[in-house]
Order: sequence, then C-alpha cells, then structure tokens
Amino acid sequence: MPASYERKGPDALQKLFLYLILFDWIILIYLIVEIKRMSFQHGAITSIVVAMFNLLLVKLCFRRARRAEDGYQIYPVIIGALLSFCLIAYFFFF
Repeated sequence: MPASYERKGPDALQKLFLYLILFDWIILIYLIVEIKRMSFQHGAITSIVVAMFNLLLVKLCFRRARRAEDGYQIYPVIIGALLSFCLIAYFFFF
C-alpha cells in the first residue's frame, strides 16, 4: 500500500500563476498612468502585447481553476483582461 502524500501549501506552479496575475496588474497600472504620453506606434505595440498576455493568462486561469478547484483566481484575471481591453479601446478611439 503506497504512503499517502499530503501537500504542504501551494505548489510552485500555483505561486508562478499568482505572480503572473500580480505582474498583469502592475502592467495595467503602468499603462493607466502612461497611456497619454505614448506615441501611437508604441501604444499599438504595447496594446497588442498586453492583449496577448491577458488572453494567455485567461486561458491558463480557466484551465487551472477547472483542474485544481481554484475558482477564486478567475475574478482578478477576468477583471484585469476587461480593464486591458477598455484601455486598448480608449487608446485607439479617444
């Protein structure tokens, strides 16, 4: 009979995922502050990179939350993704 294994705290992948969420929010706060001073070319490249990062983070979040019962992580990721798309729309249309 194999010995049961009890996990002591979050695994390394969970910690990395939480740091990615924090990094996303830091990027969004920086964009909120600097969006008026960006040139169009710099803003367009930044918008594309932030959109790709958020789409990847949302995909990872849904996969992780479904697999590991970590549904509480969905909310900051979805709010961050919506905020980034609002910033992108604001940059291109206003």
